[in-house]
Amino acid sequence: MPDAPRGSAMSSDSLITDGSALAERVYRGVLRRIIVGELTPGSWLKERDLSERFEVSRVPVRQALQRLETDGFVVTTRNKGASVTPVTRADVEELYDARLCIEPYATRHAAQRVHSGAASADRLRELLERALAPGDTAELGESNLGFHLEIVRLSGNRILERSLRPMLGRMQWIFGITHATREQEHAVEHQQLLDAIVAGRGEVAAAQAYAHIDQGREPIIEALAQALDW
Repeated sequence: MPDAPRGSAMSSDSLITDGSALAERVYRGVLRRIIVGELTPGSWLKERDLSERFEVSRVPVRQALQRLETDGFVVTTRNKGASVTPVTRADVEELYDARLCIEPYATRHAAQRVHSGAASADRLRELLERALAPGDTAELGESNLGFHLEIVRLSGNRILERSLRPMLGRMQWIFGITHATREQEHAVEHQQLLDAIVAGRGEVAAAQAYAHIDQGREPIIEALAQALDW
């Protein structure tokens, strides 16, 4: 059997790459609209509307919606379609519990790796400085959550990093709903975390990470209860 023409194979590869890029563009665009509050919990996401908005076919739209569902931002109802996931108290409790399982452990290992020279804390310092600089609430939230993700990256555990990334995306979404910030508290606590990590004080850093996350739970739940009329 003759080989397939070289040109057709290249065209197929190109189509796959282009399709992935289109799905990524739709994913990021819809995710941004969810996080900033343009699409509120319960809003319907119609494939035709999204296809027209992003000027793509329905295939990348479906791929993007499937990924958003995997990440917890979208829920699909049979015979109805996709909508933005409702936020419940149970969801938020589970989100905080999951973070408490991952982040203190990762912080301990980040401190060990930074202190031994296996990893650098330069990016952590940069994110902390960015959070302290004047800016809007969205930028502040991104820097704060980026600080948490960078700590997990410094742990060297890529599975934990991949697990935490969508969780922090959901936290950014929650901050957008509530407009709740603890700017001064976050700055002080992040500086303490950074100092403990650089000093190689793994157990102290892990305990600080746990307290930092847990202390933010109730204020967020109270703010969500008001914003969403729980």
